[in-house]
Amino acid sequence: MQVLDFEVEVGDPTQIGELTVVPLIGTQFGTPAYLTGPASFELGLLEIAELEPPEVPRLAVTNLSDVPILLVEGEMLVGGDQNRTMNVTVLCPPKARTIVPVSCVEAGRWGARRTMSGANKHAPGSLRAAKTAYLEARSHDVTARGSDQGLVWEEVARQSSAHDVYTGTSALHDVQEEVESRISEQLEEIKPEPNQVGVACTIGGEVVGLDVFDHSSTLSQYLRAIVAGHALDDVSETPSGDPIAAIAVFLAQVDASIRDTGKGVGIGDEVLLRGRVAGIGLSYGDHLVHLAAFPAPPAAGGA
Repeated sequence: MQVLDFEVEVGDPTQIGELTVVPLIGTQFGTPAYLTGPASFELGLLEIAELEPPEVPRLAVTNLSDVPILLVEGEMLVGGDQNRTMNVTVLCPPKARTIVPVSCVEAGRWGARRTMSGANKHAPGSLRAAKTAYLEARSHDVTARGSDQGLVWEEVARQSSAHDVYTGTSALHDVQEEVESRISEQLEEIKPEPNQVGVACTIGGEVVGLDVFDHSSTLSQYLRAIVAGHALDDVSETPSGDPIAAIAVFLAQVDASIRDTGKGVGIGDEVLLRGRVAGIGLSYGDHLVHLAAFPAPPAAGGA
């Protein structure tokens, strides 16, 4: 099966409740010439801070390493004046400060500033889809890729209500912590397969999201967080269906999507997908580094 630049085959599915997790096995594009967000936070090579004065939709990222650092769409960043999630995938240049576009996922706090860090978590697919489908149009300022922040807050509130987790600051991170604690044993079963470069997830036979990377070592560092994020959307009884057939149809929709390419934040070019799919990715050199794709929300339309 083809996913833009990626040729992939589906592996054996794993179940977490109604969530079906399907490995995508494929060709790798050599050794990654970058560090991932999780690895760079662990090594102390990435600093994230509020702008001065602070802005809800943007943060400052300082790469202290000698190689680029990859921050992935949907990746959670906690602390600062509010917790945020990445709007797009960014390859941060080495020894440099980069302004990145983000969405707030903690509506009830602005201030009481905390040190910012990674959370080893990804936002749920429904939130990522809504965010991606309504990104601001590109302009000369590549960092101005804001989301519909009101829609994002509505999605955080919906997740809080669905899982019966309420906190004083309406933080998605708290909902994630509770849900992950409930399914911790099942999440432990999610291990990358040899040559696994991506993952597709379905609920009730319908695709809820797909992520593909240029190398298996990158996928392995994000796999658990991506799956745990999708598990938040498993909140209602849904009709059963064939997940493999649904993924095949979705991959065809991805390949047939309208593709818009332009200057990315940091290094490389952003790839935006429109149509029946809401997708965002990053290409660098002669291949895609990352692609995230979701069924377009009904209100987003698209042919």
